[in-house]
Amino acid sequence: MQLLTWLEQFFGDIRFGARNLAKSRMFTAIAAGSLALGIGGSTAMYSVIYAVILDPFPYKEPHRLMSVGVQGPRGGYGGYYPIDQFLDIAEHNTVFEGVVASTWSDVTWTGAGDPQRLRGNHCTMNTFEVMGVAPLVGRATMASDAVEGAEPVAILGYKFWQRQFGGDPGVIGRKLRLNDRMRTVIGVMPMRFMWRGADVYLPDVFHRGQTVEGERDVFLLGRLKPGIAREQAVAGLQPVFQDIEQRNPNVFPKQWKLVLRDFGETFPSDIQGALWILFGAVGLLLLISCVNVSSLLLSRAQSRRREIAVRAEMGAGRFRLVRQLLAESLLLAIAGGALGVALAAAGLRGIIAMVPPNTIPDEAHITLNAPVLLFTLAVSVAASLLFGLAPALHLSGRDLLTPLKEAGRGSSGGARQRVMRGVLVAGEVALSLMLLVGASLMIRTLISIQGANLAFHPDRILTLRIPFSDERYRDPGRRAAFLQEVLRRMQTVPGVLAVGINGGLPPVYNASLPVEVVGSAPQNGQRVMLDQSNGDYLKVMGISVVQGRFLSDQEVNARIHSVVVNQAFVRQYLGAGDALGRLVRVPLLRQPPVSLADDSFQVVGVVKDTVNRVSTNETVPEMFVPFTIVNRADRLFVLGNGRPEALDKAVKAQVFAVDPGQPVMDDKPMEAVLAENAYARPRFNLLLFAVFAALGLVLALFGIYGVISQAVAQQTREIGIRIALGAGFRQVTGMMLGLGARLVVAGIVVGLVGSLASVKVLAGLVRNVSTFDPYSFAGVTMLLLAAGLFASFWPARRAARVDPVRALREE
Repeated sequence: MQLLTWLEQFFGDIRFGARNLAKSRMFTAIAAGSLALGIGGSTAMYSVIYAVILDPFPYKEPHRLMSVGVQGPRGGYGGYYPIDQFLDIAEHNTVFEGVVASTWSDVTWTGAGDPQRLRGNHCTMNTFEVMGVAPLVGRATMASDAVEGAEPVAILGYKFWQRQFGGDPGVIGRKLRLNDRMRTVIGVMPMRFMWRGADVYLPDVFHRGQTVEGERDVFLLGRLKPGIAREQAVAGLQPVFQDIEQRNPNVFPKQWKLVLRDFGETFPSDIQGALWILFGAVGLLLLISCVNVSSLLLSRAQSRRREIAVRAEMGAGRFRLVRQLLAESLLLAIAGGALGVALAAAGLRGIIAMVPPNTIPDEAHITLNAPVLLFTLAVSVAASLLFGLAPALHLSGRDLLTPLKEAGRGSSGGARQRVMRGVLVAGEVALSLMLLVGASLMIRTLISIQGANLAFHPDRILTLRIPFSDERYRDPGRRAAFLQEVLRRMQTVPGVLAVGINGGLPPVYNASLPVEVVGSAPQNGQRVMLDQSNGDYLKVMGISVVQGRFLSDQEVNARIHSVVVNQAFVRQYLGAGDALGRLVRVPLLRQPPVSLADDSFQVVGVVKDTVNRVSTNETVPEMFVPFTIVNRADRLFVLGNGRPEALDKAVKAQVFAVDPGQPVMDDKPMEAVLAENAYARPRFNLLLFAVFAALGLVLALFGIYGVISQAVAQQTREIGIRIALGAGFRQVTGMMLGLGARLVVAGIVVGLVGSLASVKVLAGLVRNVSTFDPYSFAGVTMLLLAAGLFASFWPARRAARVDPVRALREE
């Protein structure tokens, strides 16, 4: 019965609160709008957090899907194994109920127009059963597909099916030539099944002593049996790996240990840390919104003092009054939450568009789903308590009979209320400053990365990749001959000045290998960037020679073991003395797939240092060897005399002229490469931080404006007397600006202290700039001080124009 009475009273409070808010439409709109900014930002960011970090994968119980790595004393995590080792683990383990192998590989699709490179996944027949997801169309693999002599099959990824076949279910049964092998399409996976991000899944039976269409190593993933903990699984796998080591000495690092990681740990988002930091930043914006609304409620409290006094005189206790006021706060929060969801839906599209490529799981589906909406509801309720409690306690806790005795006379509102509003506004300024400092550091980071001293001209270089199939170009000599002919043909294209080649994509990324310098002390496994180059590579990339010479075309064609190093290499590995003639060894080149008999190279030249890690503005030790020796180069860099897009079609035609069945991919200007790979992440961080900081600043300025406006209204009589006694415009505005300045300075001091503590969290996002960058702190302080004085000036100006006669008459 008590519960029913309480509910009846609560709903009565809700109805009464709704009527009150409807009477004050301007107040309601401003308060709900302020909350909508904070709740909307929080909802949008939580949508991303939920989809990318908390629940990104559609597979059955992904926490039981484990990768197995062999880790040495220096770290590292090898989850890839030769096929023979994979089969040993799959057949002899006792902890997994299913083990699958997969690859990330280039697959060439021919026979349907121009050859296309597809992202392929060579996998075991049991892959779809172990992953626990059935095809959307067609069927998964069956036992009959694994019988010797069975027709090879393929299963399509959803996005590829939509892109290439328009979602036509009739694709089932169609035959595709993939890597020169005919396969029958038997199924299409659902949209979120993006295991290894494949366009096509190529199920096969793996045999010892063989490769799978040129793939030597495969990634191992096992599903733990029910009831087996991770520690038990490690103990159960230990004998299997020890047996592999006994039969293959030195296959694992010394003092190795097994490490199991679940699916989420194995494939985390590359921007996971950044997302949590941005979520914290939008939390500050939500807090600013709540503080702003608290300040508005305190201002409104002055006009409600008589109403509250009457309710108290009629018997309403303090708890009853607080509940009534919190019911109105709850209504405001619900209205703000509803508006926030609409803002989140609009903002989410922008966030998704800004997410850097290849940084979140392919399976992640960012949307406003039920868990996100429940989060919004919880945030709205919490916000109503956060911003509504202080004003409610203030209104219900003062001398409630005084307003009745005052019988409508004006009142200053009391020093207590002014202090509370001042504290709240100073808090807004402090929180805003913390956001602005973060945004400033992001700006400085992006400027630093984009301002890297690159030797080349990104707006004149076209990059493209030639994804070789090991089945099609198994012979290294044939691959080298193909590239040499393509390079020769491209030189004849009008507008082409030079063509370079490499195995990586400097200065974004490149292979790094440990080296040994003959006659020098060991380097403890430190790695050196390895460029597989031709004679024109330096011309394309704008690098100059400072000693000796660069690789000649004759050396490249004859596969001479010459090497050119940069100045950073000389400083770290060669020291004082002449670098020319020294011998550098690269031991890993003796291993497959390169398998060199001689891993030593003679230094013939030294080039000037240039930035070769643009994301950190670093120059690391680097070496250039003829691409014909390593034979893993597949990137071409075409320097033109105009915009690179104009060369695209003619350049690709030269590749097709040499081999009509060889696809070309990733053809784009170097500007686009840098934008996507080097600038995208800092730009993403900057844009979101800047949006949150700008909104926080606007809310803080509204708070300052409101406090000064209220001070003007409360001190009208005092201001009128001052003006009557001869105070001029400057004196009156100075008095009001002084109040605003004190609030802003107090907020800045608190905000600076908070920022000094909080910027440590930003260390992972800041590049080439100290997190305690004095320019960022000074710039933000000056901006906030100027903005605060600007917000204070308008009510101060209004105060200076008060008519003293009217002010005194009204009193």
